[in-house]
Amino acid sequence: MMQPTREKLYEDANGEVLCDYLFDRTKISLHLNFNEGAWTPSKVRRYKHIFDGLLSDFKDKSYTEVYATPFENDVKAQKLIAMFGFKEFDRRRGFVLMKREV
Repeated sequence: MMQPTREKLYEDANGEVLCDYLFDRTKISLHLNFNEGAWTPSKVRRYKHIFDGLLSDFKDKSYTEVYATPFENDVKAQKLIAMFGFKEFDRRRGFVLMKREV
């Protein structure tokens, strides 16, 4: 089985976006690491714009789905990820599994 390849897609003083390319490079798992104070309304708009650009790049490269796995007890992270169009589809081992189409 192929191991995921992790790549840093974005970084600024408030955090970073990492991704793992999964399942024969047709699906992607995103990792968002941001400081607590990074989520002002203006920064959310900025990150949404950046995220839309990442999705466009993923689509151009024929990726079909993007996954996120916030901790089950981190409701704030789940709500934030949902703001970017992710929907919950399962819960396992303390994680909420969320995905969206590219």
